Amino acid sequence: MNNGDIIVSASVAELIENRNTIKAKILAAFQTLSEAISTEMAVTSKKYSILESFLAGGRWHSASLKDPEDTMVHAMQQLDAGFWDALMEKSGIRAFMSAAKRDQWRDLISEGKTPPFEMDSIKATFADLYEKRADMMEEGMIDLFQRLSWNYKTNNPVRMEKKLIVERVLNSYGMVNNSVTNELDDLVRILSVYDGKPIPEHRHGMYAVIADAMAQKDSVVDTEYFTIKVFKKGSGHIVFKDNALPLLDQCNRVIAKAFPDALPAASGRKAA
Repeated sequence: MNNGDIIVSASVAELIENRNTIKAKILAAFQTLSEAISTEMAVTSKKYSILESFLAGGRWHSASLKDPEDTMVHAMQQLDAGFWDALMEKSGIRAFMSAAKRDQWRDLISEGKTPPFEMDSIKATFADLYEKRADMMEEGMIDLFQRLSWNYKTNNPVRMEKKLIVERVLNSYGMVNNSVTNELDDLVRILSVYDGKPIPEHRHGMYAVIADAMAQKDSVVDTEYFTIKVFKKGSGHIVFKDNALPLLDQCNRVIAKAFPDALPAASGRKAA
């Protein structure tokens, strides 16, 4: 054996030792990540892992092991968004939100731009949402009012009346339009509040009701405050029930505050 053989042998042994050290660290890291992913999915109740997607190069940012701290910050932004989504869903706070506010939060969650999922942020966010719940519901009702088409005789351009026609309840593919049903949910919520009733659960809102009716080949949907007939062209014809008419007067007072020059004299109905 010459000196070259000794050097090669020593080098190979060192390489093998380093390789086995790396293998052990990788295994430990993957086991830790697997535990983190399992915990995440248990909390969010989703069938996919945000963290796993992030590590695979999805969710707006690809992981880089060259800067673990920076990668951790970006990973936590995505995980925090997922935890906010889970908390919003489990808490029922979305029931207080207008369609516009739910869309805003959906975008923040989708883009990983939520506040840190920490107690101070959670308390401040929920306190703010709860404090503004009445304003958000009224804003949702006004948004629906503004989107009504004035091409129909039943739609009064200055107030809500017994009959309304809402466009695009169904999209061009004949599927239920989520954005429009969100606005209808806003209307149901504000009527429930004015009626002194509990706010309906958003997960069983107008989208589900109309979709179920369409699946049963039934074009007429009945709710506590109105019926809505959905036509193949996509429009929905709403007829309010008698119990809703005094509540509409309250809606019209809100609309009058938003558009003080728009409303004529109040109707002769007795206000709620």
